[in-house]
Amino acid sequence: MKQDRIVRFGDFVFRHRDTLPVPFIIITVLVLAFTKPTFSAGDARLFLFIIGGIVILCGEAIRIWAVGYSGGTTRSKKLIADKLVMEGPYSLIRNPLYAGNFLIALGFSLLANAVVLMPLVIIYFIIEYYPIVRREEYFLLEKFGGSYSEYLREVPRFFPKRFKTKKAVYDPSALKGERWTVLGIASMLVVMIIIDAVRIKFL
Repeated sequence: MKQDRIVRFGDFVFRHRDTLPVPFIIITVLVLAFTKPTFSAGDARLFLFIIGGIVILCGEAIRIWAVGYSGGTTRSKKLIADKLVMEGPYSLIRNPLYAGNFLIALGFSLLANAVVLMPLVIIYFIIEYYPIVRREEYFLLEKFGGSYSEYLREVPRFFPKRFKTKKAVYDPSALKGERWTVLGIASMLVVMIIIDAVRIKFL
C-alpha cells in the first residue's frame, strides 16, 4: 500500500505530538494575560469557569477510560499495536484518546474566557490529528488487514453511532503513564489561576 503525503506527514506529527501542543498552550496563556474577558465578570465568569472545568474532567475521564483498554503503548514515539483494540470506548469511536484531548483543550479555552480560542482549538486539532489518524489507520490496515477494514466500516473516527460498548478486561496498570497528562492539566490550571488573580488585582 502506497503512502500519500498526509500519511507521511502524519508519521512526523506522531513522533512530535507531545511537543506540538506547546504553541497552543502559550497562546492560551497570552490570551488570558493580555485580553479583556469575552464575557462580563461575576456570575457569567464563574459559570464559564465551571463549564470549562467540567469539559476538562470529561476529556480526561475519556482518556482514563481509553488507556485502560489500549495499554501503555499510547505513550510510545513509535506506532505499536500488539492487538486490535475494539472494546470499551474503542467500540464507540476509533480515536477516544484524541477526542479526550480535544475536550481538554476546549475546556481550557472556556477557562481562559476567550471565544477566539475555540475556533483555534478546532483548527489546531485538524492540523495535528487528521494526519496522525491517517497514519495510524495506514499502519493498522497493514498489520491487521481485513479485521481492521471491518472495524473501519463499523466504528466512526470521532462521532459515535451507538452508545453500547463491548466489554473487556480493564487494565488499571496502564494508567501509570496518564499521570503526566494529569500533571500537565493541573500545572496549566495553576498558571491560569495565578494569571487571573493578578489581573483581578492590577487590571
